[in-house]
Amino acid sequence: MKQVLLKAGARLNRRGVRLIAMLAVMVSIFAKIDRSALIAHLAHFDPIVGVAIVGVFLLSVALFARRWWHISRALGVNAPFKDFVRALWISQSVSECGPPLVVGELARFQFMRGVAETWQLVVGQAVDRLSGAIVLLFLVLGLTPIYLGWFSEFPGLKVAVFAAILVSSASAAAILVRRFRRTARSHTERVLAVCNPLRSPGHYGLSVLLQLLLAANFALAALGLGLSGVAPAVFLLAPLLLLGVSVLPGLVSDWGKREAAAVFLLAPAGLTAEQSVAVSLIFGALHLLTALPGALLLLLARRRQAVSVVE
Repeated sequence: MKQVLLKAGARLNRRGVRLIAMLAVMVSIFAKIDRSALIAHLAHFDPIVGVAIVGVFLLSVALFARRWWHISRALGVNAPFKDFVRALWISQSVSECGPPLVVGELARFQFMRGVAETWQLVVGQAVDRLSGAIVLLFLVLGLTPIYLGWFSEFPGLKVAVFAAILVSSASAAAILVRRFRRTARSHTERVLAVCNPLRSPGHYGLSVLLQLLLAANFALAALGLGLSGVAPAVFLLAPLLLLGVSVLPGLVSDWGKREAAAVFLLAPAGLTAEQSVAVSLIFGALHLLTALPGALLLLLARRRQAVSVVE
């Protein structure tokens, strides 16, 4: 049985299989909504708002890199900030081709090898990921009274989805902390210091700002579609959507699972299924556009490596 599961997991991990599965999810979503209404919503999107969304994503790239740099500095890594920006941008572009948690983290590690010890890179990335996850979970818990009021007006399935997200997120956080403790055991004092919000509050503050910026981009997407009346509610629901997306298994970036989650979780804001999918598609498309320069950085880095090998 174990061998069967391993073989099935290996097949699912193939890029072509993941792409086909993602397309199947997207086709399933589009089959259940009014596609003409979706196209009409997208056609009326304000490009000026799109520029603002790209600007927020670019700021987010810098802040993600700053958080990682801040954590790594506390662990003794002395690499310049620009190296973290480059590696982070590359990882975001690579993450658009596969599961972000796997592909993105591996890309970050590979492009920072040689500037620090392995434990510093592994622990730095783990704390960076943990910082964002913990802050997002606490944001959702803080907003839960509002969510419960909104979701009580909807069928039991949506309430069950909301409860499942909270339980899954808490379980995933517990598993991450457990594995992280094993990794960091040999450097306990330094790791505990950087994880302690009283001794190292900086990266937690950056995580709060980052989650708010990502939520703002969902609200801006709604605003660009002419849904200004529901944009504040979308902003409040966005942390729950981000948390829901983070606990679902990824196929190709967040495509498919983000749109499916949006249909369920943005309904309390008053959005139709078509409007929810439109908001998600705009968010994803402009994030992809922002990540594209990372692919150019990746090509330049590989070219430099090839030249150095020849020399």
